[in-house]
Amino acid sequence: MNDEHGTNEEQVISATKAPAGLATIALRPAVALLVEGPASVGELVAASGISRRGIEALLAGLTTAAGDEEATPGLSLADDRWELSDPLRAELIEGWALDGPSESGAFTDPELHTRFEAWSLGLDAPRRDLDHRPATHDGVAARLDVLDRHLDLRGAHVLVLGGRDLDAHALAADGRAEEVAVVDVDDSVLATLGSTGLDGRGPLLRWCDVRVGLPRSLADWADLVIVNPPFTPEGMAAFLAVATDALAGPDGRVAVTYGFGETRATLGWQVQREMMRAAFAISAMWPDVVTYAGAEAIGGRADLYLLAPTGREGTQGEAAENLYSQGPAAARSAIEADSAPLSAATEEAGPDAQVIGVRRLIGGDQAPKLRSGAVPVVDLRGDPGAWLPRALLALAAPSAVLVCDVDTADRSADPEQRDTTGGRGWVEAHLSRWWRLEPAQRAVAGADLLVARRIDGEAPASPAGPPLVGRGHANPRNVIAEWLTRSSEIDPPPTRRQARAAASDHLASLGATVRPGDSLLDLPLDRIAALLTDPAPASS
Repeated sequence: MNDEHGTNEEQVISATKAPAGLATIALRPAVALLVEGPASVGELVAASGISRRGIEALLAGLTTAAGDEEATPGLSLADDRWELSDPLRAELIEGWALDGPSESGAFTDPELHTRFEAWSLGLDAPRRDLDHRPATHDGVAARLDVLDRHLDLRGAHVLVLGGRDLDAHALAADGRAEEVAVVDVDDSVLATLGSTGLDGRGPLLRWCDVRVGLPRSLADWADLVIVNPPFTPEGMAAFLAVATDALAGPDGRVAVTYGFGETRATLGWQVQREMMRAAFAISAMWPDVVTYAGAEAIGGRADLYLLAPTGREGTQGEAAENLYSQGPAAARSAIEADSAPLSAATEEAGPDAQVIGVRRLIGGDQAPKLRSGAVPVVDLRGDPGAWLPRALLALAAPSAVLVCDVDTADRSADPEQRDTTGGRGWVEAHLSRWWRLEPAQRAVAGADLLVARRIDGEAPASPAGPPLVGRGHANPRNVIAEWLTRSSEIDPPPTRRQARAAASDHLASLGATVRPGDSLLDLPLDRIAALLTDPAPASS
């Protein structure tokens, strides 16, 4: 379409998309029928399967666009039949690509399977403690193909909760979605996803533990959320709560993969009930769409649900501490959490102890306020490897007492080298300039008590450079820009605008592009490590 009709095309498409959102693709048969010739509302309903109200909204949108002074006129009603003028028909043909090849089938192309193989090469083995059930590449392709055939992905914002299955990479490579983002609790998965080249078209990568909450920059953002939750009621509830926070409006949709064994109907009902509690309606369900390598308890297959928000308030409470069916956290879920380690840590901290929940410390928009002279006490048991590094990035205190899961590297006579992608291994590799971890004087069964001390003894002071450590809740671009404008090492100092631009460019050069609402804690640990190594632009 030529430039003079560009605005008009957008008006027509937006007018037709507005009533149905992602479901616009279902309107395509109705639009095609109108293009062929006059049609009644009943005929348009029969052709598309869209309700009468939806068809009336479509026609109202076209009438509004056609009645605009700058738009192409030409929608008329005679004898209960709607007819398009030739100019408006031409606009709809081009705007809806009715005379071009169908885009369906993009996700079943054999070439995509080859790309899946390449993208997945660096992924670590699935983690049982996080209920990783990798879908087969064919299963992922089938899931995306079903969504592609039923939803209009053009210009959509798509969020994927859980990155191992590589849905986000396939969507980003396809290119029809305007933006694709993926969040994951496992920083090693995010690091691998970040290393797969997509020529600058890769998905936005963010860390997220659904027990802590969604990154603020992704709230009210998504048109479609693809959810791969743990197959437990608690896991479904927590993932759907985050999906709810992410949806941009009532026309958004949530695609959930879930399956249960034929003898486990009670468990299936319990998990499906969480969809209702989250105030979603099941608008569609396709059985046996996604296949798994293993997952024998569910027959190696799972169903795909498409959920629509109802606009009502869900009845879920705060996310459960444990969401998973396997691993040490699941074993603890059957009994009340042992309070002895936290009591011992509080005694270790002394009279100035201030207990801070891990969700409050590394979630939320701001760091928790500490009393003057307080010694924070943080229970990090159940840490998937991401909490300890982020707790130390967020803490603005000279010292803290931490309750951690038992570290076999410390308790073994012949310890293996620690994994540096998370946990204490990452802290030793990347935070040793700021924090020192020491065993507490008290010992307790079933947990490690650690005393964390700022090496300089004062917070939030840090080695030369922007004070990123201790300001984990701040946007790193703002922290770097503020430091640039105040640094005595730069003469003359940059303006605020120059400093923000320099900070943004520097972060982008490290693969750590940030958006408004992002915090340092939202970034993958490998990007945070790169930033701590090179915290400021070279020109400074």
